[in-house]
Amino acid sequence: MHTFIGIILAAGAGSRMGGPKALLRFDDGATLLERQCGMLLEGGCSRIGVVIGAAAPEIRLAHPAIPARWLLNELWEQGQFTSLQIGIKGMHATESDGAVVLPVDVAGVSDAIISALIDAAICNPHLDAIIPEYNGRGGHPVLLSSRFCELLAGLDPSDERSRLDVQMAANKNTLRVPVGDPHVVKNINTPDEWESYRKTAHR
Repeated sequence: MHTFIGIILAAGAGSRMGGPKALLRFDDGATLLERQCGMLLEGGCSRIGVVIGAAAPEIRLAHPAIPARWLLNELWEQGQFTSLQIGIKGMHATESDGAVVLPVDVAGVSDAIISALIDAAICNPHLDAIIPEYNGRGGHPVLLSSRFCELLAGLDPSDERSRLDVQMAANKNTLRVPVGDPHVVKNINTPDEWESYRKTAHR
């Protein structure tokens, strides 16, 4: 039986948004973080880890029953790569078949995308990274093999090459999966972007 985990990166302060993006709410009261957790589980991830940093107490308080493990990144100001490393280590990603990594602000991705990435990983166990592609642009979430997770976890986060995009570009065992969902290449960064997305969100 294959086991894939989900890692949600939600440690940033959301300075342009005016607050943590994990706490953004839809009309039905659900938060963006709740939706992201549900989407990953529905897509085939067996368990979820959420990396938090800025406003960690507020995020945890707002989600008393979320089906995920909390992972605290006290170095969140040093960049998203530190959150990735904490997620990999905290969720024991090297003991799984792979990890689906999702920045919390990549909103609107469907569980079908997650399923497609997992199916591609199962059919191609030699691959280290599987990336959704829309109109020639690579996006998120990405699926990383346990081998690649082990390599990433061991990098020095202060090294300028310690970036996920740099490491994926240098790895020849990657696959881009064309998808028809433009959400994979979009980030929600400002209140106007959130309002525009929230009005069209149907889930």
